[in-house]
Amino acid sequence: MIRVLVTGVGSLLGQGILKSLADSSLDCKVTGTDYFPSAVGLYWVDKGHLLPDILKPEVDEEEWIEALIQVINLEKVNIVLPGLDFEIPILARNISTIEKQTGAVLVVSSKEISTVGDDKWETVKYLKNNNFQYPVSCLPEEIDSFMQSNSFPFIVKPRFGHTSENVFLVNNESQLHESVKKCDKPIIQEYLGDPDREYTCGATCIDNQVITLISLRRTLKNGNTHQAFCEKTVEIDDYIRKLTLKLNPYGPINFQLRLTDRGPVVFEINPRFSGTTLIRSLFGVNEVEAVVNRIMGTGIGNEYKEREGVVIRYFENQFISWDQYRVYSP
Repeated sequence: MIRVLVTGVGSLLGQGILKSLADSSLDCKVTGTDYFPSAVGLYWVDKGHLLPDILKPEVDEEEWIEALIQVINLEKVNIVLPGLDFEIPILARNISTIEKQTGAVLVVSSKEISTVGDDKWETVKYLKNNNFQYPVSCLPEEIDSFMQSNSFPFIVKPRFGHTSENVFLVNNESQLHESVKKCDKPIIQEYLGDPDREYTCGATCIDNQVITLISLRRTLKNGNTHQAFCEKTVEIDDYIRKLTLKLNPYGPINFQLRLTDRGPVVFEINPRFSGTTLIRSLFGVNEVEAVVNRIMGTGIGNEYKEREGVVIRYFENQFISWDQYRVYSP
């Protein structure tokens, strides 16, 4: 039996990892961590734990890492699957410490790859320096020259973070300056065109070998994938395979792109599982199963073949008894 820890089990990403594990052929015991009793994934796992809230100013990184290590050792965890984007840079900085003190495998890419994914300006620089198409971009201090060289509309969004909050489509100079003021640490980018040609692409990679890859056209609702369409995407798949091998992540990596007149243009890289990980599993590509099988050496050589169709996302509800809830909120 493999002992798996999934962090952030209240998030869409963490829930997708848990459901992918449940849909897999893996024989595993699952531990989950989160920060709040309302994290529904705590009630899906064999054992749940609350960690100190790393987003609170009084909780420092060392305290959080120590608490995580205690959970890993207590539950004799073999492999850790992160389920929250803001945890990734912290874990990447502490891979060696965590693995040495626990013996568990942490499925996190290097600090360098984490930086490329966490900072959209670093994303642009990486793509440009490695001869991949990239969204023409600038930082606020370069706005004047950017406007002279590029035409509206532009996109203004935070350099850091992975939500749709504070993302602005601007059509003139007045809107541009207003949006930059509203946006924390903004980046200004060209508008990449037709939103109906937006794709979310996932790959998993171990030892510089791509073990799964799937590209899905998507529509958005409130900034998240609402519908995903699995269809033939040879051009995009070839592009994503080449970019994945260049980055050489450890485990999962997710790309957001639009298909433009100059080909696929990636505008976001997330070196982690995705909010659409479960959707990919429904299409026949279980990324979580593939990564755990390969790292843990189960000997199960699964072949993942896409099935074409559409996945529609919807909300669910779950009843929790008082006895269950009071485990985390006495």
